[in-house]
Amino acid sequence: MATRNLFQPCASLVLAGALLLASPCTARAANNCPWLNEATASAFIGHDATGAYASGAATPALCTFAENGPRPLRTLQISVEVAPDAHSRYLAVSRLACPSGSEPLPAVGNEASTCLVDRRGGTTEATAVGRVRDQIITIILGTSVKNDAILTPEMLRMKIALAAEQVAGNLF
Repeated sequence: MATRNLFQPCASLVLAGALLLASPCTARAANNCPWLNEATASAFIGHDATGAYASGAATPALCTFAENGPRPLRTLQISVEVAPDAHSRYLAVSRLACPSGSEPLPAVGNEASTCLVDRRGGTTEATAVGRVRDQIITIILGTSVKNDAILTPEMLRMKIALAAEQVAGNLF
């Protein structure tokens, strides 16, 4: 009676796995945002999103995430600028971002506030402005969907606070 090698079927699987691991990986992320990745931004938006990152010497660094689709209806924008007088700049940016006033956003950087704004054209935005040392953070999470079931005003408030915590944490 001939003996059977019980490990022979497994050997071909091991060889296939080794070949996959040895092959060069060419995939890379399309977004280079240093504070948030596309998967996390997608969770905040409530839909798959694609991001873009831009920075320059004289302008704040900017990450923009937009819902995938023919017409993005939900967006997330993160702006980070370095300011010599960060407290004064924070106050100025906060007044511009939230003209009707803001609420404190505790435990986010050195200072932070948030507000909900209804813009012309039917866009509802939650904005968070914060400061981590000499860096001013502005985060805007918005939807142009009328009576949005995903980004309700309550969800916008909750998600903007979570986004601010994450971005501020990545700046420390």
